[in-house]
Amino acid sequence: MGSYRNCNFGGNASGNGCAHHRSAPGVPSGAKFSPKVSPKGWQRDRVRRAASEAWQLERIQRLSRICRCLDRGQAAGKRLCRMVRLHAWRWRGRHYKANPSQAIRFKANTILRIYRAWRAGGRTPAALALHYWRGNRKVSPGRVVELAKLCLLPETKSFSAAYRKLKAPGATESAYRYAMPARLRAALAALLAHRRHEQVLERAARRILRGLTK
Repeated sequence: MGSYRNCNFGGNASGNGCAHHRSAPGVPSGAKFSPKVSPKGWQRDRVRRAASEAWQLERIQRLSRICRCLDRGQAAGKRLCRMVRLHAWRWRGRHYKANPSQAIRFKANTILRIYRAWRAGGRTPAALALHYWRGNRKVSPGRVVELAKLCLLPETKSFSAAYRKLKAPGATESAYRYAMPARLRAALAALLAHRRHEQVLERAARRILRGLTK
């Protein structure tokens, strides 16, 4: 029989390695292992990764069908909000076939946000993929300035709307908020809130005007 060697397999990102003989099937011949985890644990990790990839692929396929359906409905003159609520109701309480323990979370606001991202991304499945980032990932000052300039555009009504316009943001919306200087963040928040209030007042005035012209 061969000899055992102890070390951390996979670096810091993988945590503790696996205690296993180097000649075991499915394990690289040059791999080095720690005796703290059994070979079965190493195999379970592979199964978990495969299951995660399977349900994420299923998620993309289901969302692609929903987005195409919304496109066809809009072309036929149907109301977008009504269609979104119908799809959210249809998927409520259901689970992925690839991973029955994973619930399908297609709420109305989630479907609407994903549909807009799908259209902005060229109507491709790649626009629907999940992107996980570290919560403490830092944002460079240049990217903060870019987001602030997007907030200053007259048509922008919220931080979220400006964030969606970023190409490959590389960090979460919260990371951008925390990276922004407090005075700038407060000034932009007040400006965006004022724009939303103006929009509400304009709609109210238009309703009154329509009532007078009938």
